Amino acid sequence: MGKYIAKRLLSSLAVMAIVSLVAFAALELIPGNAALVAAGTEGGSSSVASLAAEFGLDRGFGERLMLYYRNILSFDFGTSSYFGESVATLIGQRLGVTFSLAFFSILIAFLFSVVLGTAAALCRNKLIDAFSRTVVQLFSSIPSFWLSLLFLIVFSSMLHVVDVGDYVPPAVSISGYLSSIVLPVIVLAISETGPLLRLVRASMMRVRNEDWYRMGKVRGIPGIRLATAYALRYALPGPLTLAGSELAKLLGGTAIVESIFALPGIGRLFLTAVEMRDIPLVGGIVIFVSFLVVLMNLLTDIALFLSNPSMRKAGGMKL
Repeated sequence: MGKYIAKRLLSSLAVMAIVSLVAFAALELIPGNAALVAAGTEGGSSSVASLAAEFGLDRGFGERLMLYYRNILSFDFGTSSYFGESVATLIGQRLGVTFSLAFFSILIAFLFSVVLGTAAALCRNKLIDAFSRTVVQLFSSIPSFWLSLLFLIVFSSMLHVVDVGDYVPPAVSISGYLSSIVLPVIVLAISETGPLLRLVRASMMRVRNEDWYRMGKVRGIPGIRLATAYALRYALPGPLTLAGSELAKLLGGTAIVESIFALPGIGRLFLTAVEMRDIPLVGGIVIFVSFLVVLMNLLTDIALFLSNPSMRKAGGMKL
């Protein structure tokens, strides 16, 4: 196990090194710089030069690259030229919103997919199986931005069930917090249910064709017990891997939903940074989200390794 984790950790570090280098090169190629943005339209050449020296932009390429990596290792992403605050502080203030949206939406989608996908596999070609396939097609085809607008009109403007734009931190009020995130969580959960449900159903169908499963039915083990106590153990590694990947994707891909529901998350912060050409903030968010994606993929691989007996016997997946 230790050898496998070490391999995955080295692979993750290599990915992060490449991603950070690509991000640095992209930021270098963007016209303008943080000093010009911070100085504004009324800033003179002396102000721009002073800010460039403060941001380290007057140094050579190699020196800037070394400074860039040193700052990353110390989690110092610089100062936002638009907000005037530390990039790390701005990200930390909004991380909880984005993480809660991603986590709860994946959790709901995963649990719903496991229940419905298992039932569909056990009742193949019956009504519930047809229902599950309809859900897959329907949920996979609905754009999240369109569903967000629909929920906004119905539940906020017409029914007045929730107040959009009034985010309440959980430390202030749990009920207010849940009320402010319930609609975007449902929207994201619906968009993630399609692929998860399809994979759970396919995995359970594959397991049902295994010899040991058929032998269990011959021995008289009840179908529900055989499916929940045994089949799910062998069918879940694939869906778990997909759920982990989708969670990592949502950590950096909820910008549209956050903007529609006026939630102070990382996605909305990133859109603001791009609009205001806040280069330090854009770079910091890109690196931080990339780190979260790599970390989530690493944790997913480790969880898959621990939950799959065949992988442990084989010494893990080969890289």
